[in-house]
Amino acid sequence: MTARKQARGSVSPLQAFVFAAALTAALIAVLVPVLPGEAPLHAGEPAYQTFKIDGAVVAEEGQAVSQPALDRIRAAGLLDNELSPAEAIAAVIVAVAAAALLALYLYLFQPAEVNNAPRLFMVGLLLVLWVAAAKVFLSLTLPDGDRLYLGYMLPIAAAPMLIAALLDAGLAVAVAGLLAVLAAFAGFYMPDARVPASSGPLDALQMVAVFLLGSLTGIYAIRRAERVNNYAMAGVSTGLVTLAVLFAFWLLTPGRDAPDLAWMLAASALGGLGAAVITVGATVVLGVMFGVTTRMQLMELAQLSHPLLRQLQEKAPGTFHHSVIVGNLAERAADLTGADPLLVRVGCYFHDIGKIAKPAYYIENQMESGNPHDKLEAGASARLVSDHVRAGMELTARHRVPARVRAFIPEHHGTRLVTYFYRKASAEDPAVDPEKFRYPGPRPQSKETAIAMLADSVEAVVRASKDRSHEKIDELVDSIIGERVAEGQMDECDLTMRDLKTIGESFKATLRGIYHPRIEYPAPTRGELQTAAGALAVGYLKPPSGPMEAPPLDH
Repeated sequence: MTARKQARGSVSPLQAFVFAAALTAALIAVLVPVLPGEAPLHAGEPAYQTFKIDGAVVAEEGQAVSQPALDRIRAAGLLDNELSPAEAIAAVIVAVAAAALLALYLYLFQPAEVNNAPRLFMVGLLLVLWVAAAKVFLSLTLPDGDRLYLGYMLPIAAAPMLIAALLDAGLAVAVAGLLAVLAAFAGFYMPDARVPASSGPLDALQMVAVFLLGSLTGIYAIRRAERVNNYAMAGVSTGLVTLAVLFAFWLLTPGRDAPDLAWMLAASALGGLGAAVITVGATVVLGVMFGVTTRMQLMELAQLSHPLLRQLQEKAPGTFHHSVIVGNLAERAADLTGADPLLVRVGCYFHDIGKIAKPAYYIENQMESGNPHDKLEAGASARLVSDHVRAGMELTARHRVPARVRAFIPEHHGTRLVTYFYRKASAEDPAVDPEKFRYPGPRPQSKETAIAMLADSVEAVVRASKDRSHEKIDELVDSIIGERVAEGQMDECDLTMRDLKTIGESFKATLRGIYHPRIEYPAPTRGELQTAAGALAVGYLKPPSGPMEAPPLDH
């Protein structure tokens, strides 16, 4: 099951190659050009290189520069930002390596959400923009001889956090690592900053560590954020980790002063706050631009007050009740198997939304009315039943429901038979073509839609069963899961056999809770009957005539 999905993949070798080439060109365009102005050098500070004028040494590398020497160096134009051939080659090598590694990650690990060219473009765009921002910002704040830590106000964690919130946490970790290295390279080794590693051996390592660990913290906190306060906590966490790493390196710094701690705190707070604010705002903008379903959108759709769910509740109450139970079943199973519980719950709420169009043709909505299928041929009934897939896709398209949620509508049936009516037709004509009784598909393409298929089938079968003992529930759950596997419905998703076992156990536990045994109360006492009769006299209560079912003991 898993192998087929990985072999098919979403990023082809050609796409990975084109992505690497384009990203390489963009990174070179960012890293190689120098910013206008002079490289920073001040009187009394050590020279970052040996300066010669007309063959004579004016300032020796590592020795303090006098004011007259500085004036001669500046007059000779030696402080003008220029890129040496060695520096240009180094920048090209770093750009090629970073782009190739990211493209290789995309090809090997196939993040599910990076499934088209625009989203590949978004990944590259975020990386390039943040490298460019680091180059400009760090050229203004480095060297940091006074230990003001201004460079750490740059919200570098925002880019990985955006990728985690919109696409994939694993991809975000890869981007965080590359971005930390590229930002430090742009800040410490490019001529715009003129801060070679020899001026402070720990400075470059400190920057990589701060940017990487801060980003990883933000990714962990934001990967499945469902409310705005989750973003705030991600910003706070990022700031605290940044402060902790800076403090650790500060303890290794000679000549450290207590005021440094205040600058550290300010830089960490601004960096974390900036990352959170940018992530909240850009998540919405990028989600719309690149067609990515955000957590906030899912939270809105999860509200039962959504217009479509209101219609479902009013026009097809049986289907609405079924959808809520299926959502509860599937959500817990998704959480246990590493799928997205929120997406699964929302998808289950909408999976049968098309039944709004003709609710009376579905058994759960017929109540005491007759069954219209009694007057129809099996083939016509099958077409009417399967038509709720088409109707659901049209309804959700009009209401702009995201594609990830709409996928649950066709995929929760896959390419299965409309079993009841196929068997009815087959009893009349054994040669009937089964293909005319199939749902249009496709089969489940993700863990989430596969879990919804299993939950939908299990809930329907257990509800229809007269025997709901624990043993019978277990038997029904195992048989349904085995049947879907045998039909090939799980062949195109990422569920493993271990996942299926976990899902089965989760379904059993939930269904046992729903259909737990109940007790009966004894017959009402004479006093209760007299009280009820008195209430009946004012017309609002009918007295019970026999034993009543008790509520659950735990209520």
